[in-house]
Amino acid sequence: MENKQTYTAMAPLFRFLRNQDPGMACLLAGVFFLPLFLPVAIVCLTAAGVLWLGRLIWTGEVCLHRSPLDLWLAPFAALAALSIPQSAHAAAGWYNYMCLVGLYLLAYFLVVQMVRTRQDAVRLVAVLLVSAAVVCLWGLWQYQAGIDVTAEHWVDGEQFPGLKTRVFSTLGNPNVLAAFLIMIVGLTAGWILDVRGRWPRLALLGLLGVSVLCVLLTYSRGAWLTLGVMALVTAAAWKHWTWRMVALAAVAVAVVGVAAQDAFMARLLSIRGMFNPADSSVALRWALWESTLAMIEEHPWLGLGWGSYRFVYPEYDFFVQNPDVIIYHGHNTLLSLAAEIGIPGMICFAMAWATAACRTLLAMHRTDRPKKGPYLGLALALLGMAAFSLTDHVLFNIQVTAVFWVLLALASVAPVERTASERQLAYFHKKFTGVAGVFRSRENIIHVK
Repeated sequence: MENKQTYTAMAPLFRFLRNQDPGMACLLAGVFFLPLFLPVAIVCLTAAGVLWLGRLIWTGEVCLHRSPLDLWLAPFAALAALSIPQSAHAAAGWYNYMCLVGLYLLAYFLVVQMVRTRQDAVRLVAVLLVSAAVVCLWGLWQYQAGIDVTAEHWVDGEQFPGLKTRVFSTLGNPNVLAAFLIMIVGLTAGWILDVRGRWPRLALLGLLGVSVLCVLLTYSRGAWLTLGVMALVTAAAWKHWTWRMVALAAVAVAVVGVAAQDAFMARLLSIRGMFNPADSSVALRWALWESTLAMIEEHPWLGLGWGSYRFVYPEYDFFVQNPDVIIYHGHNTLLSLAAEIGIPGMICFAMAWATAACRTLLAMHRTDRPKKGPYLGLALALLGMAAFSLTDHVLFNIQVTAVFWVLLALASVAPVERTASERQLAYFHKKFTGVAGVFRSRENIIHVK
């Protein structure tokens, strides 16, 4: 009975995927499952890659589309690989690199090659938003159930004795969930501005509401500050004063809602203590940044090696002083990357990130409504992650990072409609006979005989 109900609930999604090209259907399914079930997402993305290659062999049309981000992401991947041989933990680094960077590059490559029209991009974002709705509902259930996370040491119990529950949904950690939802809030907020139709707008408003609520319930102070930054960016970038006032009003309502709860208020007021050593989370971050800067100073060019931070940290442990405590990253994305793969590799990734955000903002200003909103949404997602990355390594989690690379790829291809007359956008475009052509040739020969 439960299986029948599950199938009934998922039936619209299955019908939607059945009407897509097989390769695109697998890509959409992979993106849908990324924040939910990573193994299923990997299988779907791998299947999409196999189908893309099979289509290429069958038709004989080889076309490798290029992206403006390739200029930065290719050297980033190369420098990350070059950092591994000189690491003291090269075997673990290679395994980590092949699995993680391989997945990120696969997701990026598939989006660049398979998303050819604005409608394809809209479908991809829509599937991601549906998945996000499931993540949010699961998180709200966790909060309603009152799951106690005290044992996970995600909260300073002495400073916040009343804070027992932080939602983490399917992503296993409140800060990781907050990073994922920051991207969703950005995408949804941008899309709402120009969506047509009453029901789509209501659906997006509902998703935006539960997403912001879940971000608040993660009690991630960095994410709260990021929401404020995103609201200010929306007000500055959008030229329609009505929506500027809505964005600012939303921030005011959120602050009032936060102030209504003692746990929220205590957490919010603690943001003022960014230099307060009594807050263990703040003190740990300052200490980790100091340790990470020391790593970068000693290994500026190729870093410590991809995936080596947790192995090397005990040598730079100025704060924890406990070899049994494992520190995986430096609680700052760019600093952590610089420590592991060097300053040049970090700069390459930062430039790809900045290029993607600038490209979407330029596309927003150069196009007419209703195309402006989705571009603003992409820009908000990327800029929001940049703001959040200052206080946490937002790209440490595999699922969140894979979604982020999908958005990077969308930002690089969405402003350009791929048509037959735009083949100069490809690195290589050649038509061969292909397997289908071979079969047709044989049929013609038999017919002539």
